[in-house]
This record gives sequence, C-alpha cells and structure tokens, in this order.
Amino acid sequence: MGQSFFITGTGTDIGKTITTGFLYYSLNKLGLKTTVFKPFQTGLIEETQTYPDLDWFQSVIGVSNAGFYALEPETSPHLAIKLQSAKVNIEAVLQRLKELEQANDIVLVEGAGGLAVPLIEREDDFYMTKDFIKDANMPSILVSPSGLGSIHDVLTTNQYANHYEIPIQLLLFNRFEETNIIHLDNVETLKRIVQLPALAIPFFEDVKNELERYCENCIQSESFKKQIKEVFRYETR
Repeated sequence: MGQSFFITGTGTDIGKTITTGFLYYSLNKLGLKTTVFKPFQTGLIEETQTYPDLDWFQSVIGVSNAGFYALEPETSPHLAIKLQSAKVNIEAVLQRLKELEQANDIVLVEGAGGLAVPLIEREDDFYMTKDFIKDANMPSILVSPSGLGSIHDVLTTNQYANHYEIPIQLLLFNRFEETNIIHLDNVETLKRIVQLPALAIPFFEDVKNELERYCENCIQSESFKKQIKEVFRYETR
C-alpha cells in the first residue's frame, strides 16, 4: 500500500505542475513506483481542447489519465462546478486515490491553487482543500516561488496548515537562482523559521527537454537521496 502526498502552493501559477514532474521523475528513478493524480482540473484551452496540467502530465512525463474531474471554466473548482452544473462525488475521488495507492509506492496529488481553495460549495458551507487532504490522510509538500514575497506567503500558508493539523513534509522552491541574494536569503530564512526540509529547482528555459536530465543529475547526490528518503519515508534503491 502506497502513500499519497498533496502538492500545494502558496498561490496559483507558481509551478506546482513542473515541481510535481520533478518529484515524479526523481522518485521513479530512485526505484519508487510513482504516479500523479490531479482530482480537480479547471480551465479548458479552447484552441487545443485540452486541459493544461493534464496535457502536460501526459505529453511531457507520460502519465495518462491523471485527472478525475475536468471542468471548463478557468475558476476555482467550486465555481467551475456551479457554472458547469457538474455533479461531483468526493467519495469517488477518494476511492480512486485508494486504487492508485494500492498500485504505487507514491501518489503525487496535485491541488488546484493553494490550501485554502474551496472545492465544492454545499448548502451551508464549503468543502475545502484542507478537508480533502484530511479525508485522504495525506501529508503535504508546499511549493513556492523563490523571489520577493515568498517569506510572507510560505509563513502564512504554513500557519494555516498548522492550524488545521495538515503536516507539511517539504518546502520546494521553484525558479531558484543560485546567484540571486534574495532567493538565497529567502530559502535560508524560511528553513530557519519553519524548520522544514527544503529543496530548490531552477528556472528551465526548455522545461520539456531539460527537466528529466536535471533529475538524473540530482539523484547522483547522496544528500539528495537522503532527503528524499526522509521526506517520502521510503528506502531509496
């Protein structure tokens, strides 16, 4: 029986899909059978009739059928469901997740936006992203940009996670520039404040062709393999 990990972000459009791909490649190359699950995808691209994240998972890293609910409006899931008059069954999502866990060591579950995103509007309240994470019993991985503003965004997201008892296993900084003093200080400052493991990946000029090779280089590092082992609680092979 495998374990799911929820990939969330400090906001939208901050690189969750690319960092999910980074983890997918790295974990599989370390011998952990890993797949990707995107239960709520919004925003159909009309010109290509595709959904961006699901298309990227299939065409770039080779994971087909990663989605579950695909909704055309480019909005928060709860609003897309309302606008499309869609019927959503969260128990069916959780069942699919269990099936993926049974077939894999690791399931990377990519969220929509951040932790405080509403997924389903109910008569008296909202079923939130945090509710889904808790129902699925998943720890989280928090993705953040590396630049100005990331300290505030990581700290507020981490406080929200702590309030709702959602464990964060890893901070993953995207678009990191190792010569940028702000990026360097942000990562070091946040590691000291939140006391969580952290990894950083760079900006890729051609991510489709560079990402897998970058992961191959990462897994040559013993410290990287040790950190993956600690975060994902598996022996790397």
